[in-house]
Amino acid sequence: MIRYALRRLLWLPIILFGVSAIAFFVLRGLPGQDPAAAIAGQGATEPQLERIRSDLGLERPVFVQYGEWLGKLVRGDFGREYRSGGGDASSGEPIKDGFSRRFTPTFQLLFMSLIISGAVGVGFGIISALWRNSPVDYFVRVFAVLAASIPEFFLLTLLIIIPSYLWAYSQPVGGYVSIWEDPWSNLRLMGPAAVIIGVGGAAGLMRLTRTTMLEVLRSDYVRTAHAKGLRGATVVLTHALRNSMTPIVTALGTAFVAILGGSIIAEQILSIRGLGEWFFTAAFTRDLPVVQFLTVYTAAVVVLVNLIVDLSYGFIDPRVRYS
Repeated sequence: MIRYALRRLLWLPIILFGVSAIAFFVLRGLPGQDPAAAIAGQGATEPQLERIRSDLGLERPVFVQYGEWLGKLVRGDFGREYRSGGGDASSGEPIKDGFSRRFTPTFQLLFMSLIISGAVGVGFGIISALWRNSPVDYFVRVFAVLAASIPEFFLLTLLIIIPSYLWAYSQPVGGYVSIWEDPWSNLRLMGPAAVIIGVGGAAGLMRLTRTTMLEVLRSDYVRTAHAKGLRGATVVLTHALRNSMTPIVTALGTAFVAILGGSIIAEQILSIRGLGEWFFTAAFTRDLPVVQFLTVYTAAVVVLVNLIVDLSYGFIDPRVRYS
């Protein structure tokens, strides 16, 4: 397993190099407003734009810009924001500082959403399989279809409007309060968003768990376990669920990627100062260094999550061997 993991990790720099090159050159080839014009705002004169381009190095050949940026990235220098420096490359906020400040809200939202997605998806999927073709099963299946069909941005918008209109309850919007400083304010902001994102990610997991459990529950070894007199909960959790976990864990990895995308929408709608809101703002204002760094960071996270999912197969199923 160690050799397999090392081989997979050796591919990580190659993948990140490809992602960095695509992000860098595609961003500079997209039509739209010049980054210098986006920074300077309306009414900027051409000498002002030329000064900003010179400060940011935008007048140099694109391959030279990429080589310098990649070299700094390898050394741990992620660059500086364009906008916070007003076009001065030396006075913008370091991206490393902005990342460290915004990482915690995004991590908490992802963690809570993934826990909710796993609990709802696996739990409801098991219930649906055990009570197949019952009213409970039909309810779960309809719920899964609705959760997969209704866009998250629509539910998040309703989260702000409906409580205020019906119950005069104001859902907090904007900022972030650490859970260690004020747990109640933190959960008021993060909890509902995590539930909406988590349930949306659980829809496919529910259906996969139900299908896999139905197949396993009809197996001979499950009938044998029942014939031996084992309790139903023991048979389901120890025998049936464990043998169904391989595809479920794979679906959890896929759900994580969906939740990662959903967090960008949630942070933008609720104005949570996390990585998703930062990415959206940077893309809108053409803050290229921020978009490039967050693209490479997201690719690294997705690759590592897929590696963890692949390595978990050996712990879940003893029959899996790595070569």
